[in-house]
Amino acid sequence: QRRVHGTPSECLFFFEMFKVVVLALLFLAVSAKKGDGCACDLEIVIDTSCSIPTAARPKIFRFIKEVLESKFKKVGVIAYDKTVREITDPISNDNQISKIIDALPKSFWCTKDSKPGCCNTRTNEALQAALNVVEDLEAKRKNTCKVILLFTDGKTFPRALKGETKSVADYIHRKHPDWTVIVVGVGNKIDVNELKAIATGDGSDNVILKPDFNSIRGIDICPDLKPPVPDNDPPCHPDDDDGEDDDTKPEK
Repeated sequence: QRRVHGTPSECLFFFEMFKVVVLALLFLAVSAKKGDGCACDLEIVIDTSCSIPTAARPKIFRFIKEVLESKFKKVGVIAYDKTVREITDPISNDNQISKIIDALPKSFWCTKDSKPGCCNTRTNEALQAALNVVEDLEAKRKNTCKVILLFTDGKTFPRALKGETKSVADYIHRKHPDWTVIVVGVGNKIDVNELKAIATGDGSDNVILKPDFNSIRGIDICPDLKPPVPDNDPPCHPDDDDGEDDDTKPEK
């Protein structure tokens, strides 16, 4: 039986087309940006340290509720300062999450007068907690993409723990390259290099920098959301974080 072979020029054409398709698929795989994962499972990680002013609290909750209006499947919420607390495990009821947020007491937020003292920003522990939650979720929901959204107005504190934050982030990127980690940083005291190390991608991929709390909006995460009502309040900036307690240093 006679076989039909393509001419050398035809073979070269199909080979070049194959390379184009492969390169296109690779480009799509590595160019995941903010907005690409808005139909995934989502773990929100909120900085509640004592540099968050009272006026910023409703704006942070507004941001979370706007994100919930997107198409995320299951959403969990973690809060962190000196301690890490799971506000809700990943659930699919957006209204229930909003009610949980609305019912949080004032003590949810750390202040410089809080007892016991809570003025730390343990990003390392919060990121580890998010990793644990999302790994458990992935074991049950292998076919759903995963997103971690971390919000902060500063940097890991005490600074001696910065390396631990980077180690957890490196583990996530290495062990779970299909996950997307997005970081929102507010104010002028953030460690941009730390945020870039936490976020998925190179450079500023998946890093959102905002000058104040007024400007953090859900549409920055999910561009398909309807444009929000403008916030015309006076600019709300992070408080001075000099009151944070560096308990990694020995007491005098």
